[in-house]
Amino acid sequence: MEVKRVPVESRTVETPIGPFIISLVREDLGGVYPGMRRYTVEIRHAEQCVYRYVINSYEQPPHTLFSTDEVAEIVFGRLAYDVAARPQHYTEALAPVHRALPGGTYDVVILQGSPRQFGSSATLAGWCADEASRQNRSAHIFSVHEMEIRPCSGCYVCYNQGICPIDDDMPVIIKAIETASLLIIATPVYTNTVPAGLKAVIDRGQALHARHTLLGRPSPGNGLLIAIAGRPGPEPFECTRSVTNAFMRNIGIHPAGEITIDRMDTRRDVRAIEGLEERVRTAVASLL
Repeated sequence: MEVKRVPVESRTVETPIGPFIISLVREDLGGVYPGMRRYTVEIRHAEQCVYRYVINSYEQPPHTLFSTDEVAEIVFGRLAYDVAARPQHYTEALAPVHRALPGGTYDVVILQGSPRQFGSSATLAGWCADEASRQNRSAHIFSVHEMEIRPCSGCYVCYNQGICPIDDDMPVIIKAIETASLLIIATPVYTNTVPAGLKAVIDRGQALHARHTLLGRPSPGNGLLIAIAGRPGPEPFECTRSVTNAFMRNIGIHPAGEITIDRMDTRRDVRAIEGLEERVRTAVASLL
């Protein structure tokens, strides 16, 4: 997405350790959300960025004391004053402007959405990982209920630098999905949709959408949904399909396959369903 940048203000602050240049830039992100504006205050010294403050208009709830435009102007003025008062602070041990995402990269990422560590979804995820290994591809299963994944707070801070400010395990999942060629969701149906832990991951995927928007969208990978339900028929999967497909499309993944297994209340064990393991393995192999 092309972002229109408009310089708002710039100031040079002379100090005993040399000049600092402080700039305020407004960017139009209306292509992401209607009316979204982002303001960046940047401090440069010796041709290096030593500090950056970013705020967007969706961060500010209605009826706040100051508008986003006013906040940006206030921060610009206060930083100019602070740089003049203590310039050494901006050259000594400041936090990096950009943070790298932690975790590893894999060809296949599997989100195991059930809280039952040794249940049917875990078995299906295991078949997927094993088939990826057969295809000489790296794979990793994220059992999301075993991880600390907090709910999305709707703060929109991820649209400032492509990083979610919540400090938990989600950045590891984001980094893995970002570079995977195949994303697999193996999940049971809970009340016609996905379990709460997986839904938290889906909502927090908005940070990956923000990264793609701000940093450039990579070539999309493929997605495979494997869902199981206790009740018979297609109806239990309708909402699950809608939610997972929306998630995949939002983060640049093409929903390319689906396997649904019903009547698990009576079938009980996926390993006893004739031909199911082969169907799962064939779907994974074909998408790789």
